[in-house]
Amino acid sequence: MNSAVQAARCSISKVSYMYPHTAAPGQQIDVTTGVVGSCASDGEDYYAVRVDLIDGNSNLIISSSDTPIGYNASAFNVTAHNAATAPSSNATWPVNIHVYVVRAGGTNGMYLLDYQNSTSITIQVGATPVPEFGLNPGITALAALSAAVLLLKKKLTRKTN
Repeated sequence: MNSAVQAARCSISKVSYMYPHTAAPGQQIDVTTGVVGSCASDGEDYYAVRVDLIDGNSNLIISSSDTPIGYNASAFNVTAHNAATAPSSNATWPVNIHVYVVRAGGTNGMYLLDYQNSTSITIQVGATPVPEFGLNPGITALAALSAAVLLLKKKLTRKTN
């Protein structure tokens, strides 16, 4: 059995992200991804950067963008923009960002994956949740009544002395 192993043709030197760390429920947000790198480009293959935003709760793609590099990918610096809508209720929203450099054409298939990267971010949607103590109202009333009785008893003790 003869199987060929092919190395990735692209080298990425930097991937950067800009995104809002907070958003209002239902707000439209923009995630900007910068990709700097180079590919072993002979001018015959067309290259592009694809960025997918994946909702960390559902694992569904919520936004996808394709940004062309072009036929000359020997050195590139591209910026991709992805728009998405924040959830409609307050929550800490996990979002995964998948970055790909793809090559169309060539001799080994229609779309060849030459690079991929995955990063996780979180965006606070709405107000930060406040922890709830879950106290029983009856216990709270009993504690308040006990405190009032102790204060009254202390005051009465001082008057008699």
